[in-house]
Amino acid sequence: MIPITSPETLGKVLRSYRKKLELTQSEAGRKFNIPQKTVSRIESGIPAVHLESVFKYMSALGLEIHLSPRDKSSNDVALW
Repeated sequence: MIPITSPETLGKVLRSYRKKLELTQSEAGRKFNIPQKTVSRIESGIPAVHLESVFKYMSALGLEIHLSPRDKSSNDVALW
């Protein structure tokens, strides 16, 4: 499992899943009426994307989020 600690990492993971499904950005977006430009912004890790759009996009790819505490030995003291 890949730790998601930034919008950029989330975008890369979502792009990877979309490509595994052999979908274009437009095809994936159409599943939940998300414009291709918004899909591109999500996959690029642009943090100003609405959270609702991220969840719609994840649903289009058949994904969900599971949260867990971060490893205390992590060197990522302040991510944001």
